[in-house]
Amino acid sequence: MYAIGEIILVVIGILIAIQINNWNENRKKLSLLKSYEENLIAELQADLMRIKSLNVSNEKKKQSIKKYFDYYNSENPKPEVLLQKMDSVNTSKRAFYTNAYTIEDLITTGNLALFPESERLAILKLKNVHEQYAFYEASTIQDVALYEQEIKKNFDLVILTGLSDRVREDTKIWQKDIESVQIKILNNSLVESLKLFEFQSEMYEIITLETTKLKTLLAN
Repeated sequence: MYAIGEIILVVIGILIAIQINNWNENRKKLSLLKSYEENLIAELQADLMRIKSLNVSNEKKKQSIKKYFDYYNSENPKPEVLLQKMDSVNTSKRAFYTNAYTIEDLITTGNLALFPESERLAILKLKNVHEQYAFYEASTIQDVALYEQEIKKNFDLVILTGLSDRVREDTKIWQKDIESVQIKILNNSLVESLKLFEFQSEMYEIITLETTKLKTLLAN
């Protein structure tokens, strides 16, 4: 009986040790999950602020291009006025890069498994949206770059960039002709820039939606 009692005590001790170990492991996992959630929420908030800033900038750029074409399509546009309006158009390119580096860490470490299924699916969906955006944005920017190459081929860049004031008459003829090849090339470049900005605006809306959904899930 004494020996049986000792065996039972040993078994009970082992079971308690296992339970304590499991409790400690679960506590560590919950702590790690909490840390991941906090980091991810902060990163997603930074993304939302960045997208908001890019959206405001994009809207201004789109409006400046549309105003240019409003004048271009008017009854008797003057070449010199058209060029002034073109100079005021902002076509600078700004890309969106996510701050949510925690998502990549979760996937590479396998710690994504710490999250409930609904959050896992939302994280993977947002990652997919980021990847699609990056691919199509790069493709669209490449299209814009092709027209910028045409500008370099058909313009005197020394004059255009202000590196010289020795203006030859043959470099200015196109500025007096609204139907010139150079005006057409510049217009094409503006159209491609407008397409890029409109695409970005559409993608920002999708990214904002999915980012907000995930942020809300993590915060609850």
